[in-house]
Amino acid sequence: MITVSRTNSQSNYSPDLPAVLEISSGDRVQFSTYDARGGALLDQRPTGTAFDLPKPIPGKGNPVTGPISIKGAKPGDALLVHILSITCDPIGWCGGHAHAGAVNPGRVPNPLGRVCEVSPHGVVFSPEITIPLRPMIGCIGTAPLESATTGVAWTHGGNMDQPVVRSNTSILLPVFVEGALLYIGDIHAAQGDGEISGVGLEIGAEVIVEVELIPGAAPEWPWLINDESVMVLTVGENFEKSSYTAIDQGMKLLENKLNLAPADALALLSICGDVRLGGFYGIPHVTTRLEIPRHLNVAPDGLRKGTI
Repeated sequence: MITVSRTNSQSNYSPDLPAVLEISSGDRVQFSTYDARGGALLDQRPTGTAFDLPKPIPGKGNPVTGPISIKGAKPGDALLVHILSITCDPIGWCGGHAHAGAVNPGRVPNPLGRVCEVSPHGVVFSPEITIPLRPMIGCIGTAPLESATTGVAWTHGGNMDQPVVRSNTSILLPVFVEGALLYIGDIHAAQGDGEISGVGLEIGAEVIVEVELIPGAAPEWPWLINDESVMVLTVGENFEKSSYTAIDQGMKLLENKLNLAPADALALLSICGDVRLGGFYGIPHVTTRLEIPRHLNVAPDGLRKGTI
């Protein structure tokens, strides 16, 4: 297995950057990643203490490691990325931004960050509060046709901030350029749906994935599969538009795989599907997912090998 160093990181999903590594379908790769500020907030700050949280420098946040190229990948194909493990660094940080869209102006007069110790036993928010360790990938995506900042998400993936993107799941991503150019970063040791403050427990990590090339199977939007659900991950300028896109994708899947009329597909989603938030904290988009239970035995063609 080959490790891609966190020094090979940037804040764009670019189709023009040279690959730092070329692999074959079926290979395993370890991505070493920085936290969302590249380690800049962790220097000389003791764990368990609060500090003044500066705003991120525009265009410098959410560094992602990569890109890696997959032999034979071409536009119209898909990458099925099996997330095998996420091992967090021992120290991370979280915080409450004054500019987060979820709170009224002035409600957080002094934005604070907090340095937290992280171990398999949990995330120590303070001496009195420890929460479970639940690592997830905030940023994962292929290169779009035009360069995109790691602060946003779209059909290529990107800054989706979906806490279900974790170990023992597989994510299906479309390929837009030769080699696909896969990037991974922005790991969170814990994050709730919505990422209400604009940050999770931001942390460096080692992420091991197995990458499978699925010819001709590019989805319109990224799809995810785990033991419980098949999910489509969508983006919109607000929750309404993002969720409507997710519902449309789910209806198309049920119509195609179960031979249902649109009304029946909508009815079935209404009684067993769930629409959930990814991130909605004031950035120029909202990320949403539609969860469809595995017992329906439906999935996009590219996820046919998606179980781990």
